[in-house]
Amino acid sequence: MNAAEKSTTLPESIGGVVDFALASYARRAPFYLALALLVFAVGAVVEVALPAAPLDSEQGQLKLIVFDYTSIFVDAYVIAAVAIGLGTRLTNGAPSSKRVAAAAAERWLPVLTVEILLLLVVQVTQPFSALGPLPDYRALVPITAPLVWLLWGVISLAAPIAALSGDSPMSAFFTGLTRAVMFSLRGSNFARLCIVAFASIVPSLIQTIVYDLLVQQHVPRPIFWANIPVDALTIGPVAAIQTAFALDFARRAGMLEKPPD
Repeated sequence: MNAAEKSTTLPESIGGVVDFALASYARRAPFYLALALLVFAVGAVVEVALPAAPLDSEQGQLKLIVFDYTSIFVDAYVIAAVAIGLGTRLTNGAPSSKRVAAAAAERWLPVLTVEILLLLVVQVTQPFSALGPLPDYRALVPITAPLVWLLWGVISLAAPIAALSGDSPMSAFFTGLTRAVMFSLRGSNFARLCIVAFASIVPSLIQTIVYDLLVQQHVPRPIFWANIPVDALTIGPVAAIQTAFALDFARRAGMLEKPPD
């Protein structure tokens, strides 16, 4: 994994890693907030293009799928930009936002591939996650939900690893995935992996709660207002936390390297 030759600026403690992530995000807040507006704009275009429909209808489910697959295209770019911004901070460098944007475009494809895989895994495992309607075998959900969250956390680490990898785009996808699994299997990283997993499910949790509230209040277009604004506001900070812990795991495994220019 790519990060830095000198890792002294990455704190050792869990709280320090989280603080590093959020402080790094704040340093480029105008750039990242502009990307958040892009995420919202893309979602707004989809909302205008498709008719409103209840979530439990066939049209509503189709619209949610379109939202999901459209969003990950722009989300992948945001994740790549945030990951590169954090990685370059560890080199004591301060490239312009324009350079970060260009580098993110180069790493967009492997990150997008990871995000598509993550979305497919989420769609298959969501009934076991306790986020959304409970299945008939709901008695098992208290057992399956934490395992599903951990699985999502493991795969989410692959995206920033792929973004910071110096490998070719296709190789970076496999590098990100294999190293995410390898780092997550280290027992010493378990508590930190739980932090990543929790951060990764927070947007889905908020979206579920907001959707239920909007439906109860009969707010028009609840699918859009419950999903797109939350995605736009959380994708960057969550990516920062995932990246910071991915860098931390790489350092603890002795695999911290200098990021590509």
